[in-house]
Amino acid sequence: MNDAPTQVARYHESRASTYSKRLPITPVEADGAHLRDVNGRWYLDCLAGAGAVSLGWNHPVVTEAIRRTLDSGQPLLTLDFHTPARDEFVDDLLATLPSGLANDCVVHLCSPSGANAIEAALTLAEIATGGHEHIAVQGGFHGCSRAARSVSSGGRLRRPPIMLSPCVHFLPYPQEYRCPFGAGGADSVRLAINAIDNLFTSPHSGLTAPASVLTELVLGEGGVIPAAPAWAQALRNAASQASIPFIADEVQAGVYRTGPAWAFDRCGVEPDMIAISKGLGSGVPIAVLVIRRRFNVWDEGTFTGTFRGSTMAFAVASAVLRFAARSGLDEHVAAMGLLLKQGLSEIANDAEIIGDVRGIGLIAGAEIIDPTVTPGPRNVQQPGAELAHMVQAECLAGGLIVEIGGEHGNVVRFLPPLTIAASEIASVLEIFSGAVQRVQRAMYEVRLLDTESA
Repeated sequence: MNDAPTQVARYHESRASTYSKRLPITPVEADGAHLRDVNGRWYLDCLAGAGAVSLGWNHPVVTEAIRRTLDSGQPLLTLDFHTPARDEFVDDLLATLPSGLANDCVVHLCSPSGANAIEAALTLAEIATGGHEHIAVQGGFHGCSRAARSVSSGGRLRRPPIMLSPCVHFLPYPQEYRCPFGAGGADSVRLAINAIDNLFTSPHSGLTAPASVLTELVLGEGGVIPAAPAWAQALRNAASQASIPFIADEVQAGVYRTGPAWAFDRCGVEPDMIAISKGLGSGVPIAVLVIRRRFNVWDEGTFTGTFRGSTMAFAVASAVLRFAARSGLDEHVAAMGLLLKQGLSEIANDAEIIGDVRGIGLIAGAEIIDPTVTPGPRNVQQPGAELAHMVQAECLAGGLIVEIGGEHGNVVRFLPPLTIAASEIASVLEIFSGAVQRVQRAMYEVRLLDTESA
């Protein structure tokens, strides 16, 4: 059997496909943090299904849960009927939440994608509040369905002729390196909090009928930027004062990706709704929306989906959460994340094309810059998107799969399986360092040739 994609398969591929074009490999086998392509080469995988394969490829607790379900004779599709698998999963999920929220919430089953959980949250927010304006953040990404892309700020998702649905106000998201106010540090957080206050209190802010506040607590596609706790708390307080739900998008940063079970844990806030997907199923599609009871006001059948009740997904999600609890996954992620970030920072210290390193737990990013271009305000170098894609290509050539993201498409992102070992982190850093050095040399060689030809 020829496992390589045929010319016919490529001919019939949608233009919207992404990874098959950016990363020209054909995976045929996977184990832990490693993928093998059709040519027999093994790769270290720091993409891991865009962060969805939380425990690594074919983890024993995942494969065992799948086999057990298939051998049990249980119905695989159960809509929203109560089943032992569903009820056990809900119990396991509630055990990860703050006790006050766990005792005062419901769990809504969504069609198995993070975008559907966001759609559900926005729909319910409008029903519960009577408002129609949502407050989101610059740099946020929430999915590609109509409402989810409406609350995502990236221009590629919003350019005409795409029609957007909800009315959205975007707040600046504080950060140190590319501060939206040109300030950085504590001033960035203070000014971002002032922007929240202004939106909700100024008679000329344009906000008249708010329905929700929505944010990631670590911008993922936006460039790996952890939220400042003081800012997250101000956002939470503004939602409370306006009597609208505070929605946490935990689709990528949740399920122990940052160390704790949820990214909001480190910010000292409790959301009113939590959109959960990706790592919850460690490769098996599942999505849910946790809802504080006072917002659970929609009518029967308001938001449903045929594939919301998957017995296999419930079994796997329970297995993932139980494994995390008994194995001390939170501590492992924190330790491995520290190794990864420290290693990236050391590489950055010796590299002219890395301007900043960010991360928390096992979601990390290295911002690639162009040192040959005149710096901007605060001496921050211009984004190096082309260089970032060159680094990605060199990583792949060296046997490492990484992602590219960020507001300017210049952040090399690392989303390895949460079970990755210290020795594998060391290999990731070695390959990445070599890739950066090769791209840097190539950049100066091109510059030298340009100078000579001039």
